[in-house]
Amino acid sequence: MKLRLPVTALLIAIAFASCQKDFTIETVPGTGSGIGSGASNGCKDCIYYPICSGSVYKYSDTSAGSTAATPFSYTLTYVKDSAIEGKTYKKFTGAGQQNSFFNCTAGVSTVIILNGSTQGGILLPYVKITTLKENAAVSTAWTDTITASGQSSLYTYTIVSKGTPRTVVGVTYADVIHVHEQTTTDFMGTVIPTGQSEYYFAKGIGLIESISIDDFSGTQILHHVLVSATIP
Repeated sequence: MKLRLPVTALLIAIAFASCQKDFTIETVPGTGSGIGSGASNGCKDCIYYPICSGSVYKYSDTSAGSTAATPFSYTLTYVKDSAIEGKTYKKFTGAGQQNSFFNCTAGVSTVIILNGSTQGGILLPYVKITTLKENAAVSTAWTDTITASGQSSLYTYTIVSKGTPRTVVGVTYADVIHVHEQTTTDFMGTVIPTGQSEYYFAKGIGLIESISIDDFSGTQILHHVLVSATIP
């Protein structure tokens, strides 16, 4: 599996794949019942990864071998707060009405993705990813591990730069965090690099661009760019 946020993504992406199977919050170990409903308070506490109800994002993707980008857009819709692993996560629906849960604590953005996350053809009940540590220094690294059918994939993220400008689709964003992600898979005791991505998060916006590379072929497999965004 190559899990990308925007997403994934990512990515880290905020745009998620269409629902394959609906899991309730009780599927996630250590969860409680949903608490409350209404507006998503504190949605800009993690300013480089704001998750606000009513936000509309339009992205354009170019995959390997394609000559034309594929545009798509989605609107984030807040559902309710839920207690997961002792923290309060905000439940949202996005593209394909997929349920996802977001937590922002001290500048650390965490997402739990439900509905149709797969690895090795196995449907996972949920995937938990630390998308960004916006208060961490340059060169800070962290790792998420996803295991299915006894095989583990490691996603190691490293902050490359902070506060630098980047131009995407003719728009220059003045304050951007660049994160490099390296994916490795433990195959029968041998760690194999399988892919890598570059993520760019703009202050007040979120993910503006990601570039994914297949380590086996060395070719670019996906270029994900923000075309427009409306954030309440």
